[in-house]
Amino acid sequence: MWKTIKTGYTIAWNQPFVVCTLFIYNLLWGLALYELIRSIVSPLLHRYPQELSREAVHLFWIEAQFQIMKTDLIHSYAWWGLCLLLARMLLTPLLNAGVYYSLEHTEMNAGYRFVQGMRELALPFFGLYVLQMLLTLSPLYWLIPKAIELYRTNATLADVAKDVMMYLAGYLVYVFLLQTVFMYLQFGRTGGKSHLSSLLLLVRNVIPVILTAIFILLVTLIISALVMTSAMIWTGFLALLGYQMYRLVHMFCKMWAITAQYALWSAHSD
Repeated sequence: MWKTIKTGYTIAWNQPFVVCTLFIYNLLWGLALYELIRSIVSPLLHRYPQELSREAVHLFWIEAQFQIMKTDLIHSYAWWGLCLLLARMLLTPLLNAGVYYSLEHTEMNAGYRFVQGMRELALPFFGLYVLQMLLTLSPLYWLIPKAIELYRTNATLADVAKDVMMYLAGYLVYVFLLQTVFMYLQFGRTGGKSHLSSLLLLVRNVIPVILTAIFILLVTLIISALVMTSAMIWTGFLALLGYQMYRLVHMFCKMWAITAQYALWSAHSD
C-alpha cells in the first residue's frame, strides 16, 4: 500500500498542468459563487435596521419573508443558481476526462493530452457522471422525509442531531464508496477495459483501495486543520497568502487521491 501511495504522489507531482488547471477552475467557480451570494446578501444587509430593537428586527424578517414568498424577487437568483449548477454538471465530466486521459497518456504534451481527453472521452464520462449523480441523490428521497420525521418526533434539537448524524454518516460512507466505484470505471474506460473487469479489480483489491483513500483523506484533513489553526493565530496578509497556497495544496491532495488509486489500478490491470 505504501508503495502505491508513493507512486501516486510521484504521478501527481508530475502533473502540474492538471493540478494548476483544476486550481484555476475551482478558483473561478468560487468567485462566481461569491458574486452570486454577495449580490443577494449585500442588498439585504443595507436594509437591515440600524437600531437593533426587537420590533425593528422582527419587522425586517417579516418584510424579507413577504418578498421571498409573495413576489418574484427570488426567481432571478434561482435561475442564476440553476445555470451555475448546470454549468458545473457539464464541466465536471469534461475536466474528469482530461484528467484521466492525462494519466494514461503521459507520452503526449501536457496541454494537448488534457484537451484530447475531453474530446475523446466527453460523452462516456458524461454518461457515467449522470449515473453517479442519480445514485448519489436517490437516497435523499428517503433521507429528507426521515429527517423531517425525526425533527417532529424528538423533543430536543440535540436528540434530532444525534439521530440525523447516524444517517448522515451512513450516507457519507455510501457516497465515498460510490465515488471510488466510478473512479475505477473511469480508469477502465480510459484504459480500454470493460466495466466488469474494472469492478472485479476493485473488489479483489477493496482493502488496499479503501486504506489508501483513508490515508490520503487523513493527510488532507490534517493539512486543513493546520491551515485553519494558523489563520486564527496569524491574521493579515500572511494568513491570506497561506490560505491561497492551501487551496493549491488541497487541489494537489485531491489529485494525489486519484493518482494513488490509478497506480493501484495500473499495477493490477495488466
